[in-house]
Amino acid sequence: MHIASLSLTQAGSLTWQALLRGELLLLLSMLWLLSQSVAHAAEAQDSVRAWREDDVVVVHAQADLDAPLRTAWNVLTDYEGYAQFIPDLKSSRVLARSGNTAIVEQKGEAGFFFYHLPLEVTFSVTEEPSTVVSSRAISGTFKEMTGRYVLSERGSGVRLTYNGRMIPAFHLPPLIGMPALRAALERRFLALAREIRRVAGAPAKSSDAR
Repeated sequence: MHIASLSLTQAGSLTWQALLRGELLLLLSMLWLLSQSVAHAAEAQDSVRAWREDDVVVVHAQADLDAPLRTAWNVLTDYEGYAQFIPDLKSSRVLARSGNTAIVEQKGEAGFFFYHLPLEVTFSVTEEPSTVVSSRAISGTFKEMTGRYVLSERGSGVRLTYNGRMIPAFHLPPLIGMPALRAALERRFLALAREIRRVAGAPAKSSDAR
């Protein structure tokens, strides 16, 4: 009886230790993820915000870019090039195009440690050259997803603004799901801004103009 009691006590202690380690890892993971997002945003002097309104995730992002409007527009509308510089994005394909409208399929996954978000969406994209790109999800892992990029000239550069609304079709746990989704959205927008800056700083090519 004494040995059995001791074993149960030890088992209970180990269980609590495991739970505490799990909670600590979760907390450290969230703090690391948020600190990385803030650090990247601060470094680039960009602003990315995402919050929940009931079931809807709302996003607002903005970046001032030292880049010509044409360069920014070319990068923004090069949908098949997105997978080369956007983290977590495995593929981005233009399935069809008619005039200023395109059907774009994107597949990827975002997450850290044990939690992963499925990011597979097919968009209907409408362009208003060379300032506005609007998108609407027509299939994928979001019940609803709309977004609007706007480029506006400011001095010698441009301001890139994004406003979006989305309702995930997958379960979004309150403690870890929203921080992970917010971080994924930040990484995508910051990567896009970073790529525009990179291309603007590269030697001009005749193929840049559309």
